[in-house]
Amino acid sequence: MTTIGVVINPSAGHGRARRRGQQVLTELRQHGIRALDLTGQDAEHALARARAALDRIQALVVVGGDGMAHLGVNAIAGTGVYLGLVPAGSGNDLARGLGIPVGDVPASVRVVLTALERGPRHIDAIATQSPAEPTRVPRWTACVLSAGLDAAVNARANAYRWPRGAARYLRGVVAELTGFRPYHYRITIDGQVHEQRATLVALANAPTFGGGLRIAPDARVDDGLMDVVIADGLTRRHIAAVFPRLYRGTHVSHPAVRIVRAREVTLEPGSAAPPPRAFGDGEDLAPLPLRATIVPGAVPLLAPAPRSGPAHRR
Repeated sequence: MTTIGVVINPSAGHGRARRRGQQVLTELRQHGIRALDLTGQDAEHALARARAALDRIQALVVVGGDGMAHLGVNAIAGTGVYLGLVPAGSGNDLARGLGIPVGDVPASVRVVLTALERGPRHIDAIATQSPAEPTRVPRWTACVLSAGLDAAVNARANAYRWPRGAARYLRGVVAELTGFRPYHYRITIDGQVHEQRATLVALANAPTFGGGLRIAPDARVDDGLMDVVIADGLTRRHIAAVFPRLYRGTHVSHPAVRIVRAREVTLEPGSAAPPPRAFGDGEDLAPLPLRATIVPGAVPLLAPAPRSGPAHRR
């Protein structure tokens, strides 16, 4: 009998995830799956329970938003255990980008069951470590690692109860602009060192973050590359003009914004105006310095098969 662990975020979606999580457990059991509820008292406890169960389960299904997807990726990356998503949060960027139904538990469970029979879709993930602790277990990011104003805004948005989705992120932009000065970085991209002031620094494995903001419109989760998005030091007036363009992804045409593709990036604070703590998938990661490496196929995901499309530029 197939055994699947299920982790539910009871607070995601204003309580919707708790109800949908119980529905997931029921649906899986009705299909002959042995479903284990691994939900914890908090995220750290749930992650520990999930990791402790890896030798007993074939897949881990997480119920919630991008924070739960982040937890799931950090539980299973590199282990061979499959990951399933039942999106029930306010953002759901990873699930939407992979074509997983949002707000429809039976449809999401069907995706999980179909992929169990067909086989998972392997997607890349970003492994991050402190250069000073290269042997420590890495933290993983599935969508976007933020390390500039985007990270500072993320920290503010996480504290807001309203509004939902991308509007909460833009509320954070407005609040963060008071007294803002560009940060100073030393950025090493595949061995090439750049010392500069910058406003936004993001490493994107997927196109969107923050509930649909198109930070890297051409990023793909299975090409073995990160899209490194850097916005040079901007005045507050220019920031107010550029950040709303994240909704449509048109910020990429702004002369201060550049995108390069890379396999490894090291982010270090410069000598002045240190950057904020980095965030991954909307979750607090660590302070800089950080070394980020894309790991191809690190996450076997129970998701719809990818649509065919044009080859990614390399």
